[in-house]
Amino acid sequence: MKNKMACLAAMLLCATPVDAAPGNKLLLISIDGLDWRYLRDRDALGLQIPNLRSLLARSQVADGVTGVWPTITWPSHTTMITGVSPVQHGILGNAGGPLDITQSYWSAAKIKVPTLTQCVAKAGRTTAAINWPVTVNADITWNLPEVYAKRSGVSSDLETVARYATPGLIAEITRATPSFAYRWLDDRTMTVATTHLLKNKQPDLLLVHLSETDSEQHGGGPFTPEAKAVLERSDELLGEMLKVLPKDYAVGIVSDHGFEAVDHIANLKIMAATDGVTGDMTIAGGLVRTNDPRVVDWLRAQAGKGEVGRLVPSDELLSHGGFDALAAFEPAPHVMFGNATNGPATASSGNKGNHGFWPTRPDYRSVFLLSGPGVKPEQLGTLPMVSLNDRFTAVMGLACGQ
Repeated sequence: MKNKMACLAAMLLCATPVDAAPGNKLLLISIDGLDWRYLRDRDALGLQIPNLRSLLARSQVADGVTGVWPTITWPSHTTMITGVSPVQHGILGNAGGPLDITQSYWSAAKIKVPTLTQCVAKAGRTTAAINWPVTVNADITWNLPEVYAKRSGVSSDLETVARYATPGLIAEITRATPSFAYRWLDDRTMTVATTHLLKNKQPDLLLVHLSETDSEQHGGGPFTPEAKAVLERSDELLGEMLKVLPKDYAVGIVSDHGFEAVDHIANLKIMAATDGVTGDMTIAGGLVRTNDPRVVDWLRAQAGKGEVGRLVPSDELLSHGGFDALAAFEPAPHVMFGNATNGPATASSGNKGNHGFWPTRPDYRSVFLLSGPGVKPEQLGTLPMVSLNDRFTAVMGLACGQ
């Protein structure tokens, strides 16, 4: 019922979940930061992605997925396996800061609602997760959680992963493939772990989170030759997984958010103060909202002139963000908002690409593909991210209502 209400509130198409044979296993792969436009415009972009192209031809394919607020990695991944918004499941940001499992979003205990992995376990079936966010201390049969004390780009240090992984799993994979014992858990070693589990464990549900496409787009921007090259490498890794995939598996390909090019940061509080306006502003990179009438008037005057973009309708604020405000605005294209209160009004973003924008931003969508036993290939409309969990449970023949 909650999913149906969310779909209606967002005014998005929620197609009926697949009618799959009960008992299917599911390999669910998230390619972090894979904007829908990479797949939609694959020919124009000249992408060499034969495995994704093959899946597109035989899958249910969404015309993009509208995300949840905030459109960042950990809240979005948790929505995909709970079917509810971050306000409901409780994961409101990415884990960060010193590694303290009790204080940040590392631990599965922080999730306030049942998850897909819990539903599968309750049905007496096995689960596995490789680098999936918010899975430390989760009830998962074979688990290499996303957790780190140090990072190399977006790769987690294997020493910390080993501390929270299923006991003996890293040693087992390393015995079979010695190169797995690299100091970082990166996309290559995640693929080694995935193929090992598919060949030797065959879990009923296997969640995999590949990260390097996201990392390249932060540094160099989306849709660049370098970003396309990293995506093509992700496709190669996907091919290695598909080569060893047993026939009774369905395959899902998802991503957590779209991506936008960013030129600079606009520090709205400094800009407003220069115009003699001070007052309440709640600022995230992709949204400013306020309940102060003077600030509303100032933002309205700025809209469309350079830094401030569209006024977000109140029904969107409620359905996607779960909050009310007198007014809220998105940034203009290639701009993100900043919270600085002194210094320059505009500043370098530090990244040429970013996410964290309002979910309904035009073309800013993630992906959904699903194929396998009992799944009829078809083109779907745009789906809301909160609807995806129902599709995963349907293809596995499970009933996991919230």
